[in-house]
Amino acid sequence: MTSIRMMTQWSTVEADHHQFTIGERHADTLAVAVECSLFDAGSDFLTVHTGVAYGPVSIGVELLGDQPESTLFEDWENVAECTISASALCVMTLQGEPVEDFTELTVLDPGRYRVRVHARGRDANWDMDVAEPSEDYLVQLWPVPRVQGFVRLKKTDTAWSEVDPELPSALTPTPREPVQTPSPRPLGRPKLKRLVNRKSVSRVQLRNFNEFKDVAHVDRLLAEKLLALSDDELRSVAQWLPRRALTKIGLLHIEWVSNGVTVLEAGLWERPKDIYAAAVQAKTGGDPDVPATQIVSVFDGQPVDPVYGAMNALIYGFDPDPAVAAFIALRGTLLAYGPHWKDLVNELEAAFPRIANWTIEGSG
Repeated sequence: MTSIRMMTQWSTVEADHHQFTIGERHADTLAVAVECSLFDAGSDFLTVHTGVAYGPVSIGVELLGDQPESTLFEDWENVAECTISASALCVMTLQGEPVEDFTELTVLDPGRYRVRVHARGRDANWDMDVAEPSEDYLVQLWPVPRVQGFVRLKKTDTAWSEVDPELPSALTPTPREPVQTPSPRPLGRPKLKRLVNRKSVSRVQLRNFNEFKDVAHVDRLLAEKLLALSDDELRSVAQWLPRRALTKIGLLHIEWVSNGVTVLEAGLWERPKDIYAAAVQAKTGGDPDVPATQIVSVFDGQPVDPVYGAMNALIYGFDPDPAVAAFIALRGTLLAYGPHWKDLVNELEAAFPRIANWTIEGSG
């Protein structure tokens, strides 16, 4: 038997698209059984939701022989736990790169483990790029004889609150059935599954991407056509869309906006941090030069500020994965066009005849 000790190993992991993962090296992180504000979980993984969009976060991993006492809760803002099955775990980035510092995870005995995740600092730099850790996570694992469901133990932060299932908090975990909640589609908090290493993800799995589902809700054929494009074609679409979104809402005359579009269209995929910071400020109503307006959302018919969609098109048009870039940029541009979204589809097909002529089978 593996000796399980009360020893905490601390290191950092690079958050990417608001997340990092703890699990089996080749876990299918699209097979989500439990969703909450702190993590998504499947049979052999947890994908932890971070407040920062990109950058390092601090993480400690502690292997225990039995369930710990709840004495640490006062030091943390969000605590939740669930059960996974594993034989060798690792902490890894969205792209599947393991953090080598957590050596004890790789020698666990095969079996079921209760995983308790603690978090703090997620509200401090929401949706920002950071160079230094501003969030802490403590992950405790201990063996259990049977599967126990998700339990939320504490939550005082606001990050990802819309994802939480409607469950009462509990200080003493009790066996529950796993909770399945609908995938959320919150404005400003894109829920990204593991899509960055696109060669390892099938086109069928890409349909689990929430931005694909949103586009498909408006125009299913358009979503399927984009899904059939090559990576180079998707990249071109992602470069093309932000100019249309920002022109539509009348912001392309602003110097930093124009500069951002120019950099993107030039194919320089390292997103400028000043452009990112300015775009985040604009889409959250913090830029006096960007007026707040409202139109009817093409997705749910509710009032929405088109600036939000246009800025997301610019921000995520730089994403290193062409499918992520194209679908988030398209969703944002559709928000900017609002009730006139069909004009965008016509412009897109005129600019990319292959989209206009393509059939779902690709024989057009």
